[in-house]
Amino acid sequence: MKQRLLITGLTVTVFVAGYSAGLWTERTRPLPPPPAPLMGEFAVKQTPAGKTPTSPPARSPINRAQLATEIERLRPQIDGYRQRLEALDGEFDRALLAHLTPEQVATYTAAQKRRAERSAKGAAQSAAKLDPLTDEEIEQLRQRSLYGVLWMIAPTMKLDSLIKDLKLTEAQQAKTRELLSERREKFLAIVDSTPPPSIMLSRLAPAAQRLAPPPVKK
Repeated sequence: MKQRLLITGLTVTVFVAGYSAGLWTERTRPLPPPPAPLMGEFAVKQTPAGKTPTSPPARSPINRAQLATEIERLRPQIDGYRQRLEALDGEFDRALLAHLTPEQVATYTAAQKRRAERSAKGAAQSAAKLDPLTDEEIEQLRQRSLYGVLWMIAPTMKLDSLIKDLKLTEAQQAKTRELLSERREKFLAIVDSTPPPSIMLSRLAPAAQRLAPPPVKK
């Protein structure tokens, strides 16, 4: 199990580095140094005495036309991936509800309804927008896809949330942990059969109409 999760994590990491460099950016200079350590962006960096602080080099612009073409080419796979995740979440919800009290069921279903409404509202607002995405927004949508993967393969995060919100008993916690482990295994099977680009583009695809180049600043 640990070896499989390690392989999955390394696969995602390597793909992010390689795919981003090869598809989404146009390199006009040597490759940058390796990524900073985890949370390194929050570290306070000291400037050696006698030297003037320098700003990091600007990131190359994203090749939006190539990115849009890739999304359209992979859209059937992207849609299939999202549908399989929705089915997996529905299966988990039904199994979980069978082990909750009526009060817990009411709390959970109300929270799920609010989450679905927020998601639908956000999707509708994004679809209605015509202004181009900024490079930062594109990067955020890509990162959200990775966070979704982490949420599925690290069940402790979901378990802690459910324990807090539903006040699960020890027996319920044990059963929920079992259900989350089963969901993780099924998710890994989905990942094994889904090309990495389809996973990385799953959050960006619904906003593909906003991949036009941003207006030139004067």
